Amino acid sequence: MEFTFGAYGKLIECLREYGYCFADYLNYKNYDKSVILRHDVDMDLQKAVEMAKFEFDLGVSSTYYVLITSDFYNVFSKNNQKHLQEIIGFGHTVGLHFDEAKYGQETDIVEAIEEEAALLAQCIGTEVTTVSMHRPSSKTLEANYKINGGKIVNSYGTEFFKNFKYVSDSRRNWRENVFEMAKSGEHSKLHILTHPIWYDINETSMKECLKEFVSRASIERYETLVDNIRDLNEVLNRPDI
Repeated sequence: MEFTFGAYGKLIECLREYGYCFADYLNYKNYDKSVILRHDVDMDLQKAVEMAKFEFDLGVSSTYYVLITSDFYNVFSKNNQKHLQEIIGFGHTVGLHFDEAKYGQETDIVEAIEEEAALLAQCIGTEVTTVSMHRPSSKTLEANYKINGGKIVNSYGTEFFKNFKYVSDSRRNWRENVFEMAKSGEHSKLHILTHPIWYDINETSMKECLKEFVSRASIERYETLVDNIRDLNEVLNRPDI
């Protein structure tokens, strides 16, 4: 599968054609054949907005997991608050992407997740009902954490990680053919993870994708400086992308 919006749209069409209903972590039991679409926003909220708009135009909703501990974006900044509200406005759910590597071995992970979920809820102005793990350890995958008394769904819990057929494009690589998976009829429950950073109108290499991401970050930092330093262009030229 190519990493383009067009290819992703064909995947949505394929899932529909073979009888899958687009569900979320709370209502999937209402359908005989269900697929949960999930996006981990590891690097770029703007790319997440593009994916959210594309899905909205296709008439599907999904869950976007954001890192409040990211070194790449600040969920509380004005621009990113706008991006998060755009994603919600397109009918999607925003959940917590949790990075356990931030914490020491003595940390109560469930308590840390609950604290971060509360912060994210404050940020987006709505309840956070689901969490995904960022590069989870084997311990976390086996833990089947019950979070906030079960009120926050753990997308890596046994139900969604083992009872569903789970497939991911991690590191820009589909390890299984997701189209053939949908067509086979072998699985009545699919759990599909994508990362918006990899998708664009045209197919690019991983190197080109990351190079563009780094270059665009330079532009964004320059534009932020423009808002804070008078006559910045007299000191520093705008970088090219």
